[in-house]
Amino acid sequence: MLILARHGRTASNAESRLQGDSDIPLDEVGELQAKNAGAYIRDRWDIDTIFTTSLQRSQQTAVLAGFSPDILEVDDRWREISFGEFEGRKVEEVAPDLGTRWRADINYRPKGGESLPSLHTRVTEACAEMTERAADENILVVTHATPIKSAVIWATGGDPAMILKLWVYPGSISVLDNWGGSAVLLEFNRHIHT
Repeated sequence: MLILARHGRTASNAESRLQGDSDIPLDEVGELQAKNAGAYIRDRWDIDTIFTTSLQRSQQTAVLAGFSPDILEVDDRWREISFGEFEGRKVEEVAPDLGTRWRADINYRPKGGESLPSLHTRVTEACAEMTERAADENILVVTHATPIKSAVIWATGGDPAMILKLWVYPGSISVLDNWGGSAVLLEFNRHIHT
């Protein structure tokens, strides 16, 4: 299995701000979400390998989920997209402009940021490697919203532009598996917290 957990909520999430690759910690709600996600994961799977990104919200979530920081492996192919000049701004302020630009040109890259295809390429490379391993082991990746959307689109054979049409809750779980050498989606966006 390849278990994808989105980090818990941050103050930026709570304020509806784009945080992208800014290094922002979890807030109190996010800490609870991480603990609840961890209980759900540990109750269902014996995890063999855990990957996080270098961002503290990813690593905090893994540790609060009950996993030792000593066993975490960093793989920044799972790092959140960089929104460049839009980082830190309220979603409602930038969504019309950013969404319009990405819908008009999927290759659009915000100044100082990353394009959706660039993110999709790095995530799908990680997915291909990890789903092959997932035939024999349970891998947990504690990551971010856009990489999870990208992984789900990859597993289902969708178009990367679909990233703009999916939502991933903080602290939620999505699961991919390897069936006969092919990735399949078993769960998407399981929202477990109270």
